[in-house]
Amino acid sequence: MKIIILAAGRGERLMPLTQNTPKPLIDMGNGKTLLEEQMLSLQESGAISEIILVIGYLADQIEAKMRTYQERGFKINTIYNPFWRVSNNLLSLWLAKSVIADSDVMITNGDNIFNSTIFAEFAKLDHGIWLSACHKKRFDSDDMKIQITDGYVSHVSKNIPAEEASAESPGLAMIKGARARQLFLEQLEGAVREEDNNRFWLEIFNRMWRKGMPVLPWLFESEGNWQEIDFHADVDHLRHVLTNKMQRLYSGVENEN
Repeated sequence: MKIIILAAGRGERLMPLTQNTPKPLIDMGNGKTLLEEQMLSLQESGAISEIILVIGYLADQIEAKMRTYQERGFKINTIYNPFWRVSNNLLSLWLAKSVIADSDVMITNGDNIFNSTIFAEFAKLDHGIWLSACHKKRFDSDDMKIQITDGYVSHVSKNIPAEEASAESPGLAMIKGARARQLFLEQLEGAVREEDNNRFWLEIFNRMWRKGMPVLPWLFESEGNWQEIDFHADVDHLRHVLTNKMQRLYSGVENEN
């Protein structure tokens, strides 16, 4: 199982943090970047054999950071999206279509942090096209919401009215099995040919529903298992969580001594 991480964007909502630093390389306050936290979680899960990172904005900085990990044995490769200024992550995913053609994959965004157990459990599911989801009592206008109809994903959009939403999408999908990959690639290609590439990749699932292709939801508890990094408050919160985690770890080591 490989994972495609879509991380080509500029991260404008995190300015000035991203003025001279790509979003994946934002410091998390514990000596690691956002991307390094993602990589370590993936490694700990034992579910992922290779990371494919689609990059664009300040790509040279990310490539330089990745080289240090490649030299340490991490299997990680990059794909450059030359259209990152004028497109959204739908086109970034399309540029990685050869990866999907050759291997079962997970797909996620470059600003998501997941607990390693989420990747491990997700990978155990049967063949099919899966979209992870989290129950939520109250939805914000910026939440990527999901509607589930008759057990299948029928709509993914920020514009779904809160009272009609079934769950929130944390932006993690899995395409497993040759037939599932073929169907997904057909709809990815169709979406790109609609010539509106300033769209989220998750809109592929809306197209699949319209075409009568089943997308299965996988629900997990979001608390403590997932966080998206969109705003400055998200960065502050994650830094606080990771700092406390490190302090507890060091405290445990000292107590043992």
